Amino acid sequence: MATERSNLRLKDLKAKTPTASKLMNVKVPVDTLDGIDRLAKKLNATKTNVVVALLNEALAVVGKRR
Repeated sequence: MATERSNLRLKDLKAKTPTASKLMNVKVPVDTLDGIDRLAKKLNATKTNVVVALLNEALAVVGKRR
C-alpha cells in the first residue's frame, strides 16, 4: 500500500514509498531534534518521515478541533 507523505502517520513509517517533496529549512530546539532522532532510530525511519508524520498527526488533531 503506497502512502503519500501528505497522509503519512507514525504508524505508516514502515512503508517506505518515495513521494514528491520540497525542502523546508527550520530551526528547532536541540532537545526536540534529539527526540526526533531517537524516534527515527526506534522506528527505523528517516528523520524527514518522522517530522512529516508528526506534523500530519498534529494537523489532524487541530483539524478535529475546528
